[in-house]
Amino acid sequence: MTMTTATDAGAAGGYSRALGLHICDRTAAGAAPRSLRQSPLNVRQSDLRAWLDGDPEFAALFGLACAAGVAPQRYSLSRAAEFCRRVADGAMVSEACGQAGMPSLATVQWWTQRRPEFAAMLASALDAQSRRLADEVTAIADAASPETLQISRMRIAARQWLAARLARQTPEVPGRAAASGETEGWPPGLVVEAAEF
Repeated sequence: MTMTTATDAGAAGGYSRALGLHICDRTAAGAAPRSLRQSPLNVRQSDLRAWLDGDPEFAALFGLACAAGVAPQRYSLSRAAEFCRRVADGAMVSEACGQAGMPSLATVQWWTQRRPEFAAMLASALDAQSRRLADEVTAIADAASPETLQISRMRIAARQWLAARLARQTPEVPGRAAASGETEGWPPGLVVEAAEF
């Protein structure tokens, strides 16, 4: 990416999406917003505030970049793959974020926004986790007896709730069909009902 300055982006206070993304990338890497004035970007604080007020998309990305920049972690495909492997193996995203060597939750959100390959890997990992939950529901339902019906229903309902949340958290990936609300996070065609014995 060619280095862009505020002056290059237009007249004083000019803004472009490319400049906004570059500012956010620097911020997510740990640069303080006030350092943008001394950088080749030469962005004044007053301009930055005006852009934040005038562009909701930039404001949202900048907030996410600031959160990721608190504990910046450089993106690497191997770290991203390991993170997604842990999620696919059943760790909640926030749980995996708390493990040694893994990115913070804000960093995961930043990577999801800025790295399409990571968004695709995370979507696949969350899909695998949802399928694992479906397998667990089948096992719980098969093992249910009249004595364990209530607890089995609670366990199934908890997994259905979790699968629905996973479906809502799955990042949108170009070329991948969005999850519909009708399946509540379950793989298409799977309907689970608890019946009286």
